[in-house]
Amino acid sequence: MRNMLRSLMVAVGAAALLAGMGTLPARADEDGWRGRGHEWREHEWREHERREWCEHHPYQCGYPPGGVYYAPPPVVVAPAPPPPPVVYAPAPSLDIVVPIHIR
Repeated sequence: MRNMLRSLMVAVGAAALLAGMGTLPARADEDGWRGRGHEWREHEWREHERREWCEHHPYQCGYPPGGVYYAPPPVVVAPAPPPPPVVYAPAPSLDIVVPIHIR
């Protein structure tokens, strides 16, 4: 009786282990039925609505009507001044002359 109960427990445990390995893994980045496709379509639709609204309300979207965009004036940078010329001068020295007369 004891061996039969032990065999039954081992069989039930092995079946539970195999059943657990066969299930699909849980994914934290999915929202169940929504998935990535639905979110992408919703994003595209909102972008379409925003563009359409901005066509009818151009000043509220931050650009003038008619689709005319003016580029900002170019930035002009003056060239750097040339480096000062290098002048090589003799090193300062102190010359002492002592006359020696040998007779």
